[in-house]
Amino acid sequence: MTNRLHWSWRHANAADRFKTGVSLHGHTMHSEECLSFLPRYLHQVPGISSIVTRYERARVDFARAWWTPPLSPQAALRLESYQIAGIGLRPMVSLTDHDNIEAGLSLGPKIPVSAEWTVPYHGTILHLGIHNLPRGSEAIWMSEMAEYTAVQDESRLRTLLGELHAASGVLTVLNHPMWLEEGVTQADHDHALPVFLQRYGTWMHAFEFNGTRSWAENAAVLALARAYSRPIISGGDRHGCEPAACINLTNAGSFDEFVSEVRDGESTLLVMPQYREPRTFRIFEAAWDILRPHPEYPGRERWMDRFFYRGDDGVARPLSVVWKEQAPWMLNPASSLLQFVASAPLRPALRLLLGARAEAMP
Repeated sequence: MTNRLHWSWRHANAADRFKTGVSLHGHTMHSEECLSFLPRYLHQVPGISSIVTRYERARVDFARAWWTPPLSPQAALRLESYQIAGIGLRPMVSLTDHDNIEAGLSLGPKIPVSAEWTVPYHGTILHLGIHNLPRGSEAIWMSEMAEYTAVQDESRLRTLLGELHAASGVLTVLNHPMWLEEGVTQADHDHALPVFLQRYGTWMHAFEFNGTRSWAENAAVLALARAYSRPIISGGDRHGCEPAACINLTNAGSFDEFVSEVRDGESTLLVMPQYREPRTFRIFEAAWDILRPHPEYPGRERWMDRFFYRGDDGVARPLSVVWKEQAPWMLNPASSLLQFVASAPLRPALRLLLGARAEAMP
């Protein structure tokens, strides 16, 4: 097993020996994201936390609500490809929406069909990046995975993971192993993860170094990978408009070749400059991407068009429809403040302010 981790700000020529850059684990408009995610992160943004608290006290049933990232599959592909091409490499991109393969299917036969599979397990929730599903049987695989997620029959999980491993072109990645899903306790996760890895660790082809998580968390993933003799692999986990903060470097000529390389224990990562930015600032920018207008997407221009609520009749509707085009008054100050702070003149000051509390990088 050979893991190589390069930091772009320390290893300026790291990509010179490679022909291809691989972006993994990016989200598009086809991902449904729990709405409780946004208030939790907005609490870290100065000036907005108190407004979010008032909104939470309104007792909105977040279990019925979700939001979708702004980018279309085509836009996400362009964004990731442009970054990789900018360092002189041929791009490969695998988009992994939550339990959904529409992005890959819509982009044509040269793009892998991939998904991030939600795997409830012994009181925790794990996320597996399932990359490069066999063409022609994608829907069958997704149906089988969805059935496990709904029923949680461990014998079905064992069969599925074994079959995915037997499909030579498929790459199975344990995404952000240390991350806690909403509602999961640290104790439950700490109990379930070793059990899962003891039973299925040999079928996890790699553990993910996640471009949105802290260095302390990713360092723990590196230690976990060493303990289980697994390669690490990059995962951008992009939900907004910032390209992946880490990519894989390879000389593989196809995604199948790249999968074979990782399965053989070879992985080289390049951590991009944006990972060095203060993490709270990056969260703020992602929140701005999620909430700002996107006039390039008719019907999804406003954040209210990209946030959904399932009514008592079981029908999911955009909040713009639920609210009849008029957002609750308490949200207007939060939106206005976010737009003001995100303006070009104030961004450098915000970066400087948050940088004083930034995590030290290697």
